[in-house]
Amino acid sequence: MNPEIPARHRAEPCARLYTLVACLIPAASAVAACKPADPALAARYASVAEAPVSLSLHQDGRFRIYDLPAAAPTPEVTGCWSRDGDRVIFAPGADTGGEGIRRVLPDPLTQADLDPVRGDGIETIAQAVDAGLLPAGRVWAHQVRKPGEPVRVKLFDSKVGIAAGEAKVVLRLADGQELEASVGMGDGEYELASLPADAVVTAIGVRFSYPPERTRWLTTTDSTKRLYLIDFDALAVGALPGGPLTLTVQADGSLRADTPDRIHFKRTP
Repeated sequence: MNPEIPARHRAEPCARLYTLVACLIPAASAVAACKPADPALAARYASVAEAPVSLSLHQDGRFRIYDLPAAAPTPEVTGCWSRDGDRVIFAPGADTGGEGIRRVLPDPLTQADLDPVRGDGIETIAQAVDAGLLPAGRVWAHQVRKPGEPVRVKLFDSKVGIAAGEAKVVLRLADGQELEASVGMGDGEYELASLPADAVVTAIGVRFSYPPERTRWLTTTDSTKRLYLIDFDALAVGALPGGPLTLTVQADGSLRADTPDRIHFKRTP
């Protein structure tokens, strides 16, 4: 099964904190929206470095870390921040609901896709897919499941290419049943073959093996499809190496990290 997702690669551990910033893991279960934070700290900051990293702390509890080095696995990090005493705590991904998963619908295959592979007995899109010349995922994601057909789920990370690892996938049906899918051959591939003929999938649950371990739910409102492509945010689900970032508030209002690199953020005009 090839839904045309980026080639997988594992992110190398970040050697310095200014790149480690892009490897944050949520410090706690994410929430649906950010809560208002300390207005005294709401401002723009820049790190004290030759190539400074920028940080924006908003009074509504949102944060944004940007101007990251080209080697960082993602160009920016967003989420919620809060103050606990003299510490500023970051929860990446929490500003968008925190589930860290979203359903992707690829473009359907068209005649333009078929033309380059046409010939030698290949005259239709279905024939090209069966022959492995075109990705089945771009067909199955739009096809309604027929009685007796399995439902497949593909997990992938489109930003960094982190592997799904030992995740578990559960399908919730309209009658309230929750059935766990079997692990497929490739990374992030799952299949549930023993579905009732009239089964209707109403939600997909994904439980990653990264802490904090919890089931993240994605609601489906359309007819049950043969394939669901689920893009996960490696930052939000805790799949990237590193640890939660906290900064300590200094007497002059600047922010400093308790790490070997001691990254230091100072306010900017």
